[in-house]
Amino acid sequence: MKKSMFFIFIALSAVMVSCGKSTQANEEKEELAQPASPEISAIRTANDLAKYGYEVESASALIEAANILTGVPTQVLDAQVEQGENQENAIAKGQEKSFSPTALLAAAQEYAGDDVVLLAMAEKVENKMAIMTESARGAMGGPKYAYGRVNAYSYTYYDAKFWANELAEVAVSGDGDTDLDLYIYDENGNLITSDTDYTDDCYVRFSPRWTGLFRIKIVNRGGVYNNYAIVTN
Repeated sequence: MKKSMFFIFIALSAVMVSCGKSTQANEEKEELAQPASPEISAIRTANDLAKYGYEVESASALIEAANILTGVPTQVLDAQVEQGENQENAIAKGQEKSFSPTALLAAAQEYAGDDVVLLAMAEKVENKMAIMTESARGAMGGPKYAYGRVNAYSYTYYDAKFWANELAEVAVSGDGDTDLDLYIYDENGNLITSDTDYTDDCYVRFSPRWTGLFRIKIVNRGGVYNNYAIVTN
């Protein structure tokens, strides 16, 4: 009888542990299934608008993209540590594209020509940028954001700190000319997550089990360089 009760106790303990792990896993899945944060969603929307604006030479799309980016407070992501140098078989590239609000407005003004309405819209966003820059002196919150270039058939790295048990987000938007892939590694070199589809719009989210530095690797699969924007929460 005692022996039977012992085995029943062991079985119940195993079920309880299993249920506990299952509940934790389900909670993590539910957290990762949530939509992107509002700030990162706004920046990704702006980057999509910028791509469209460059593609069809739409001044209004570029102006709105700059306006959205200007309205999202960000910190500078300045942890770039390495860039691959493989330029084998690289080919010439056409139009230069950048996701910075300043570059977007410059292109918009070029596309606008003599259209006074569009030029006035661009000037309004420029004034907004000046005000935001002035008021943002000192510490600034919000996502970390950067612009960069990854060479043809090459890669670039960033190191960013993420906190334990808090949702981490990384998004990359390229200029549309090549396929970009995104990989996240922990400090031990283990692959945590990735986005390896056939576009240059990448987005990953994960919940670190410990606080530490994580390596963000952006790989360019194409034969020309790619200007990109990267944002982390």
